Amino acid sequence: MRKTFITGMVLVLLAALAACATLSKEDKASEDAGKVQKAESPGAYQDFDDVLIPKEMKLNDKDSFVFETPQFKTGVLIYTGRVDHVSLTNFFETSMVNDNWKLRSKMKYGRTILVFEKPDRDCIINIIDQPFKTILEVYLAPRYDTEARPLTTGPPPVEENLAR
Repeated sequence: MRKTFITGMVLVLLAALAACATLSKEDKASEDAGKVQKAESPGAYQDFDDVLIPKEMKLNDKDSFVFETPQFKTGVLIYTGRVDHVSLTNFFETSMVNDNWKLRSKMKYGRTILVFEKPDRDCIINIIDQPFKTILEVYLAPRYDTEARPLTTGPPPVEENLAR
């Protein structure tokens, strides 16, 4: 009788393990299908028409602002999300180039700052990694044409020799 009980328990455990393996394969298949959907639409264009924002990032509208005129749109958008900062950096390095931005500089460690440019404007992506969230700051500004409009209209500065 004891042998029958042990054999029965072993059979029940084997059946449970087989069911778990089948469920895990189904979960994996649905997870892979979800990844395909995310790959098809990795993000959305929001306030700036050529800066793609990952769908996992949520806008903090209290700390964001956008100023728009008929000639240009500028501002800062602040997002938070539970996204790996390295994958977020890779996302922007790829998507910004796809939207015809040119990467001018990159700073990393502690935070990541990406500086992009187009002929008429600049975009700074600031990614701050925190323990339970990642903060994304997107700064977009029109480019100031220094050749057409000098900063000062007066005479050039005069160099002075100071006594030592």
